[in-house]
Amino acid sequence: MNSSDPHAPEVTLITGASQGIGYNLALELARRGEAVAVVARRQPELDELVARIAAAGGRAMAVTADVTDRVALAAAVDRIRSEFGPITRLVANAGGGTPTRVANYDAQTVEDTIRLNLIGTANAVGVVIEDMLAADRGHLVAMGSLAAMRGLPTAAAYSAAKAGVANFMESLAIDLRQTGIDVTLLEPGFVAKPDSNKRRMRMPMDVATARMATAIIARRRHWRGPASLVFAANILRLLPFSVYSRVLAGRGRTTDA
Repeated sequence: MNSSDPHAPEVTLITGASQGIGYNLALELARRGEAVAVVARRQPELDELVARIAAAGGRAMAVTADVTDRVALAAAVDRIRSEFGPITRLVANAGGGTPTRVANYDAQTVEDTIRLNLIGTANAVGVVIEDMLAADRGHLVAMGSLAAMRGLPTAAAYSAAKAGVANFMESLAIDLRQTGIDVTLLEPGFVAKPDSNKRRMRMPMDVATARMATAIIARRRHWRGPASLVFAANILRLLPFSVYSRVLAGRGRTTDA
C-alpha cells in the first residue's frame, strides 16, 4: 500500500479493543473497509474480534499490550507496521476507571485511572505521530467523555482524566493545524451494552459506534452524544457551583459495577 495515497485504505490502530466501544468500533470500521489492528491486554477477546472481522471479509490483526507501558506499546506497533504497513489512523480508546470515594479514598486508584485514560492516550499518540508527521498524513482520534465537562460525583479521577484528554487533543489540534494530520475528540455519554438493562439516557452500543465511526471517517473535530445527555450536560455546565453541587449531590455511582 502506498501510504502517500490519500485514497488508500486506512490502517487503523484501536487501543482498548477487547470490549465495549473499542471492540464495536473495530467491527464497524472494518466493515467500512479499514484494515484494523486491535490492541488490549486480553488476547482471547482480541482473537475473537479478529475472527469476527475476518469472517465478514475484513482485514484485522491483534497484538496484546498495555497502553500505560510505552515500551510494550511501541513493540506492538512495530509488529503492526511489519504486517500492515504505516498506521494512518489512531483511535486511542483505552480507558475506564473505578469510582473515587472520599470515605475510602485511594490515591493509587486515582493515579491508575489518570494513567490509563490520559497517559495511555499520550503513549498511543507517541508511537504513531512521528510516522504521520513524516508522511504529512494521519488522523489522531481519542476517546473522551461527557464527564470531562464538569466534575461529577464519585468521578474525581475519571472526570479529571477525561478533561485532560480533551485539553490534550485540543492542544494537538492547534499544533497540527498546518499539517496533514487531523485530530478528532469523541465524547460519548452513557452507552448501553447490548446485554444491559440500563437504558435511560443511554445510547445503544450499535447506534453509538455507528455514529462515532461516521464522525471518524469524516474526520470531524468533535463528536458528542447522545443528544439528550449532551443537552443536559450543557445546562449543568451553566449552573453556578452552589446550585450545581446541590443538584448533583448523592447522584454518584453506588457500586463499582
